[in-house]
Amino acid sequence: MTIEKKIEITVKDFYNENKEDLSFELVSGQEGLTNKISSIEPHHPGLAFAGFTDYVSENAVFIMEDVESLYLQHLSLQKRSTNLCKMFEKKFSCMIIGNGIVIPKIIKILSNKHNIPLFSSKSETSTLFYRTSIYLSSKLALAVTFHGTLVDIYGIGVLISGVSGIGKSECALDLIDRGHRLVADDVIKIFKRGESILMGTGISPDSALQYHMEVRGVGILDIAKIFGIRGVRLHKRIEIEINLIEWKRNTNVERVGLTEETTKILDIEIPLVRIPLIPGKNVSVIAEVVVLNHLLKISGYDTAKAFNATLIKLMEQKAKKLARLDEDIE
Repeated sequence: MTIEKKIEITVKDFYNENKEDLSFELVSGQEGLTNKISSIEPHHPGLAFAGFTDYVSENAVFIMEDVESLYLQHLSLQKRSTNLCKMFEKKFSCMIIGNGIVIPKIIKILSNKHNIPLFSSKSETSTLFYRTSIYLSSKLALAVTFHGTLVDIYGIGVLISGVSGIGKSECALDLIDRGHRLVADDVIKIFKRGESILMGTGISPDSALQYHMEVRGVGILDIAKIFGIRGVRLHKRIEIEINLIEWKRNTNVERVGLTEETTKILDIEIPLVRIPLIPGKNVSVIAEVVVLNHLLKISGYDTAKAFNATLIKLMEQKAKKLARLDEDIE
């Protein structure tokens, strides 16, 4: 895995990519469209409107709520001006005011003075906050590039890993033929969404090259053209890693399933299943069964633990039966 450097985006990028979905309109501060955004979470002004600005982050997006607008209206003109001046001196990236709230004139003046873009929107504040958070986390989250193949199997994102040439692409190709969907092959970009979710996509999700696959002996295949839209998807949450390994006599692999191995990607743990390869083994069917077993565990049923409990119960019953036979005096 290769860790990518955390990037920055400009307010102009943020505006252009969201103005239609969120009904953005640039009100003032257009000179600040080149401001950088590097904070992954949007913020509410909150206490900054009351004069406490220690927490105001540079390079962050601020979204004003209805209650904050009402609070400003209850301040005297002098207090309102003083508190807002103090906040705008922090040079944050931009401010969005939703719900069609009437924008105070002082905010427009300060926006132009400090070159901080001010946007208005008719969208609800909760929608603005949620959509902005999703956008920023996808653009700014720490990411890694991973060598492998990502496939959607029964709605579960499965990361297929292994050394070069072991058959990752061939396994994915068989899975696609069986009705599953390719997300990316060879190089996968993995990034965090929130604290516990891993998302995977192609290294260039906007590129027409994303759904191409190299199969040794055949060449480059365009999966989207061969299998159509049902065989591909843009991105997927990663929930399991299947690691293909070469089988050797001394290979130590789990036989029962009581011991669950995990792997960490970006400090998030996901289940890891190692599959040793021998000629004739149907890896794609095993991958499907791994996913179905994972779905069973999610629903609360663990096959290995249930089997172990049943086996112990049978052994105890047999032991009691033998004990009764020992007591037989005839």
